[in-house]
Amino acid sequence: MTLVVLALDALDAGLVEYFAPETDGLVLESSAEIETYAYSKDEPFTPEVWATVATGLEPPEHGVTGSGTSEWENPLLELGSKVTGRLDEDVRGTLGRLVRRTTGQRERLASTDAETTFDREGAVVRNWPGVTDGRDLQRAWDLMAAASEDLSRSEFDRRLLGLAAEQFGWAREMLEHDVSLAGVHVHALDSAGHAYAGDEEALGHVYGRVNGFVEELVDALGEDDELLILSDHGMRTTFYPPDGDETPATHSWRAYATATTDSLPSSVYDVVDWVDEHWERADGDDEEVDVAVDRLRELGYVE
Repeated sequence: MTLVVLALDALDAGLVEYFAPETDGLVLESSAEIETYAYSKDEPFTPEVWATVATGLEPPEHGVTGSGTSEWENPLLELGSKVTGRLDEDVRGTLGRLVRRTTGQRERLASTDAETTFDREGAVVRNWPGVTDGRDLQRAWDLMAAASEDLSRSEFDRRLLGLAAEQFGWAREMLEHDVSLAGVHVHALDSAGHAYAGDEEALGHVYGRVNGFVEELVDALGEDDELLILSDHGMRTTFYPPDGDETPATHSWRAYATATTDSLPSSVYDVVDWVDEHWERADGDDEEVDVAVDRLRELGYVE
């Protein structure tokens, strides 16, 4: 059995319903809006919430919070990052891009030192904020930055959905191996939500493509496999009526969960316990791979 935990950043409970039937694949056996939180900012903040999902801990306990969500090798840049930690996310992004252009340095996304649900036997994880190195997440953030400058819509969609396809493909491949728990974070809906908060057709298209990726993943599930899909928050738009006078392209509180099981976590804090209830140890093959190290050394692959 493999339990797949799919972190669909900014999957909005209201927009899943709004874009139906093109989003029917995002409504599995159990579906509901779930509780999320805001800590260092006025709205849910991606690195903080996903670190909580993975650990079950409050931000002060897992440590991925505020200015601690990114780290710089240069001490002066690290100090500057802490000083600007409570600035608006867009302002921090602009400052970060300026620093990268002028210094050639790039921040690392911080990871927690706390135990996570992915530390168990047979678990694998990709691109999970606060747990892994986050290079895929930075690629998605870079696309948002490029879209705000001169990247065309067609190029933005091609690159964003291409990245999402890689991540969904990884999840499907894990079903072919002795993996008990596979977690992957996909930032496509968050990036598209910021770019297309005022464009119903464009955001609906991305929701439809993500829906297709999910349907392919569900079709790949074995008889004993299960899938849990989560979000950390939603995204306000100009066209979704309940948003009214809210600022578009900001994070909504409409976090969502859907699963192939008959139960769901009720909060982002409850995911670790939910996984504990549904996880089964994989019977892996511990046989070692016989690699001809001398030949690899001759070819220059190892020293």
